[in-house]
Amino acid sequence: MRSIIKYADIMKISDEETELLTGEADYERAAEKLISQGVKIAAVTLGKNGAYVRTAEGGTLVSGFKNKAIDATGAGDAFWGGFLYSLAKSGKAPENVTLSEAYSFADFGNATASLCVESYGAIPAMPDMEAVCEKLGEERL
Repeated sequence: MRSIIKYADIMKISDEETELLTGEADYERAAEKLISQGVKIAAVTLGKNGAYVRTAEGGTLVSGFKNKAIDATGAGDAFWGGFLYSLAKSGKAPENVTLSEAYSFADFGNATASLCVESYGAIPAMPDMEAVCEKLGEERL
């Protein structure tokens, strides 16, 4: 799987996949390694703790939201869907995304995932835009 990294402009991995895909157990070093291999935006999901994003500018932790998690099924997909929605809405090519913008994409993804884990199942738990926007106004961890 490591051989395909050089073909990816954006990549999302979980903190459980960092060592497998990069050889680095530390999520910050793993994201840095992805960027050094040509990835333009790297996101590492950290479960309830949120996500770490990195661009050529550097990296930053994006705190998760307080929630009452009952089922983590689909949380990674929800995060990535929210992140990619935000990226697409920006109209920017991955190589032109600033660290601040990547932070905001991950924050939207975190809000989406946070709502997803509060219900059972993956598809039935996917929130609508109104719920995500409301969640963005709530307290983070």
